[in-house]
Amino acid sequence: MKRIVCFGFLLLSAYAVTAQDEGVITKRERIDRNKSVFIGFGPSFTLGENIGDYSVGFNVEAGFVKRMNRVLSIGPSISYLSFKYDPEQTGFNNVFIGGPYKDAQGTSYHEGLYFDLQGGTLSLISLVLNLKFNFIPIKDDTKISVYGFAKPFLTSATREAVTGTGTYLINYGDIEAESDWDYVEDFDWSAGADDFYGYQPSDDLGKQTQITGGIFIGPGIEFFPAGKVSGFFQASIGYTFPVSYISTQAYENSFNYGNDLDVFLKEIEDYPLTEKGFPSVNLQFGVSYNF
Repeated sequence: MKRIVCFGFLLLSAYAVTAQDEGVITKRERIDRNKSVFIGFGPSFTLGENIGDYSVGFNVEAGFVKRMNRVLSIGPSISYLSFKYDPEQTGFNNVFIGGPYKDAQGTSYHEGLYFDLQGGTLSLISLVLNLKFNFIPIKDDTKISVYGFAKPFLTSATREAVTGTGTYLINYGDIEAESDWDYVEDFDWSAGADDFYGYQPSDDLGKQTQITGGIFIGPGIEFFPAGKVSGFFQASIGYTFPVSYISTQAYENSFNYGNDLDVFLKEIEDYPLTEKGFPSVNLQFGVSYNF
């Protein structure tokens, strides 16, 4: 009897070990291609009010991820994000009018400043940690997968030098009549330039590179995620911790006829820069090679 019990126990043990092996094999087959290299690119947009005088930018990213299981993937990537200064975004925030003042003869007049700006391109090169969560677990026959992601990053943010020319004008007539504004002189507005009537442009207008961080979060959709080659589209909201960039709206101080020159002169040295958090919206199309 004992021999029969022992023999039966051995059979059950062998069956259990076999079942465990099959289970492990089956699990591995479901994530057979559990590593991916990818590249993506697309347009980027500033987000919110007073977020720089920039046109539509672009982003590109390349990296590697490993599927830890059917839901979670982790891996590093390198991304590049760039925005170019756009004078059209500045509008009338480069025009400042002061007065009325009185000259030595008691005649009323107004003064004006106008800035023509160049440079200031903002570029971010980032080391990114990708955390990707598939809302529906991936299987061998999955055709479309919807996922969410979080991408904390460390970035080197470079703002190119801002240069420009300021124009000083005077008006003894109608401030709304362009013909009544008389040219007085131009002056250089860049780092290291000579002072203008005692006002010195800040050295911060020169090229700056800052090390900072931030995060991208958003949803995405992947096509044929279990295949050898898959495609994806994703959208993200990004936030970069404070960096230096062009934001003429930070100097806006509307008063009756426009931006008040006397208010502006209190902070003219740093014009047109600000240093704040930089939010953006990024769209990305890409392809992955899975192995």
